[in-house]
Amino acid sequence: MPTASRPTVTDPAALHRDSVVFNALDCTPLKWADETYLAKLAASGVTAFNHATVISGDYDAAVAAIVGWQQRVAETGGRVFQGRGLADVRRAEADGSIAWFVGFEDSKPVGEELWRLSALHQLGLRFLGLTYQNRNAAADGSGETANGGLSRFGRSLVRECNRLGVALDLSHTGERSTLETIELSEKPVLVTHAGLTRFVDSPRNKSDEVVRELARRGGVFGLAAKAGFLSPDGLRSPVGPEVFADNIDHLVEVAGIDHVVVGTDVGDERKYSKEGMARVRRLYPEIPIIDDDLDLERIHPVGMGTPADLPRITEVLAGRGYSAEDLRKILGGNLVRVLADIWDEPEQDPAA
Repeated sequence: MPTASRPTVTDPAALHRDSVVFNALDCTPLKWADETYLAKLAASGVTAFNHATVISGDYDAAVAAIVGWQQRVAETGGRVFQGRGLADVRRAEADGSIAWFVGFEDSKPVGEELWRLSALHQLGLRFLGLTYQNRNAAADGSGETANGGLSRFGRSLVRECNRLGVALDLSHTGERSTLETIELSEKPVLVTHAGLTRFVDSPRNKSDEVVRELARRGGVFGLAAKAGFLSPDGLRSPVGPEVFADNIDHLVEVAGIDHVVVGTDVGDERKYSKEGMARVRRLYPEIPIIDDDLDLERIHPVGMGTPADLPRITEVLAGRGYSAEDLRKILGGNLVRVLADIWDEPEQDPAA
């Protein structure tokens, strides 16, 4: 819940513009990384973002995806550049550019070869989803009914991520695997984009136990702006942004204000198609998708459906009474603090 007895924010738009905004997940495909998308990024006020550069697939495809995005980013003339550490977040804040960080939603490209993780880290990998719905060599995904825990290789992968400074993301990981990773990891871990079973009892969402344990070990939780994970009515009919705020309130109550971040899981809306919705139906059979022609206002809360809509989060939470200090934590401060630990970097430039 909002911190009591702190002054209300009278100009959320100005606070958003003046804050470090680090989105813990943007999922725009390379196909749509054009000038239209860049304009949406600019309008979002984002300083840095973890990008789902790779959803799943093999090692060669993952390398090709990173290189493809590196080439596209290089074409932006410095408006967007590849981030490799917190110094790049500070650079983006200083000059008004945007730091793009490579993230994977699945460790499948690593296979069972830890050298691949090291090679991918050298290419810029900084966020790694342990699983994407299904079982892989490391662990069970949230879509597996067996709910198995970490494999022997998965334990080695967690330790190697800690050593290299790769942030572990448990957004699509099963309950047991999630709790075991939180306990095993010597560094805080992330849930960059998920919902809460308190509101929607989906295997893709996280229990209060996971939220508490994540916070206890220093991690942070990013709430996905996906209507089907935020409200039982999501996808059946449009839901307003207040459902997003309801979920944030609960997160703050369970985890504390220092463990909540922005992680929208919103990509360029042009990616949605009949084929794409059919794939979602296969991945999430428990979500009540009524048809394959879902309009944007049913996929996301109204007014939160494109990368340009990040300021809406600040506006809605300010309306709930969150203070400027709390909003700056949620927008970027909490994630920067945790990444400083994971990446073994100072939060502030020592020379500043």
